[in-house]
Order: sequence, then structure tokens, then C-alpha cells
Amino acid sequence: MRLSLARHPGGLPDAFALSFDAGESEDAHFVRHGIVCPPSVARSVAKRRAEYLAGRRVAVAALAEVGGDVGDLAIGPSRAPAWPDGFTGSITHAVGIAAAVVVRAEAARGVGIDIEHVVAAGAFDAIVKSVVDASERNVLGELARQFGEPMALTIAFSAKESFYKATAATVGRIFDFSALKIFNLNEAMLEAEIAETLDPSLPAGMCFRLGYSLLDDSTAITSCAWSR
Repeated sequence: MRLSLARHPGGLPDAFALSFDAGESEDAHFVRHGIVCPPSVARSVAKRRAEYLAGRRVAVAALAEVGGDVGDLAIGPSRAPAWPDGFTGSITHAVGIAAAVVVRAEAARGVGIDIEHVVAAGAFDAIVKSVVDASERNVLGELARQFGEPMALTIAFSAKESFYKATAATVGRIFDFSALKIFNLNEAMLEAEIAETLDPSLPAGMCFRLGYSLLDDSTAITSCAWSR
């Protein structure tokens, strides 16, 4: 199935998605879909194997849509997919769903996509402390009024994850949520500013537009396109 990102900023194509369950994790499932199960994945739990298989399946489909003819994607540095030359993309999975988006490299330096189920009540306070500061929480007020504060926080968390995915290959290290500060809210879009220089090409003060929409009442999808 396709998930439309048409209302998100950045001009991203539809994401390819599929539903899956943890039972789809045996060697036969990988063989059926022509996906190689790397040793590091083969040694992992069934849930991780199923996520990997589903993610590679949607990534291959998304690549084919933009002219990338590959049957499988290896694991690259930092465990990220090794996209073929001329393409860049992002894979995400949440409970029961996997999705991927791919663009040609001339269209973007990096892209990120993330799907999250609404944050559980028991994790709310911890997520608030790590993801947003007081001013960001105030900016998210309108989202909280529309969808409830847990979903507003989920969208903020997911959007920062999408930014991380879009820039991680360039930055080359893990960085905190505080490195990106949300300062404005528009329809289907969060505006955010880099709070600390992450790379010469990602200086403090640089702004990004992060897309968001809801797949259902409890699931958000976000995106980040780092344009050239």
C-alpha cells in the first residue's frame, strides 16, 4: 500500500508500506521475498527479523518506483541501509507496519521518515523531559488541543527522529533531541531550527520543515527532506 506524503513539505513521493506480524520471520519468508537475512539479524529475536524483512521489502518497492533496480539492500554504516549510488531513502517500522520512501540523490541530500504509535501514559513524563523544552511544548499547544497532548508529543518525537534519519549519514554521530528546536507550527508542518552546529553543512540556526500527518487516531507519520 501507499502512504501519501503530498501534504508534507519537501515534495516527497508516496511512501510504500505494508502490514506484518512477528511470525513472518523464518528463513522461508526471506527466501520467498528474495531478501538476504544478514547474520546479525538472523541471531536476533523474531520481532527484529520480521521488522528487517518488512523494511527491506518496502524499501525495494520504493526504490523500484524511482528507477532503482535492486533485489535487496545490505546494511551500511551505523546499521543504516546501504542505498545504491544515485539514491537516498529511509525505512521505518512500528508495531505491525513498515514503510519506506526513496528519492534520487539529486533531489535531496537526505530524507527521513518515521511512524510512531502514540506514546504510552507511563512513558509520557520521561519523553517530555528528553524530547522538548518548555517553549517547544508551548508551540505544540495547538496540536495538543486538536489531538491530545500524548499525540502532540508523539508527533514532536517522531519529527525529530525523521530529522535524525535525514542527517545521520552526514553528521556521523548520535546527537540529542535538543539539537533541534521546534519553533513554529503550521498545517501538516513543524518548523524547527538547529540549536547546535552538527556539521559544517548543518550549522546552528539552519531551519527545517518537518511534515506530519495521522494514519489513524493513535499513529503518526512524519518526514524530513534535506534539500540540496
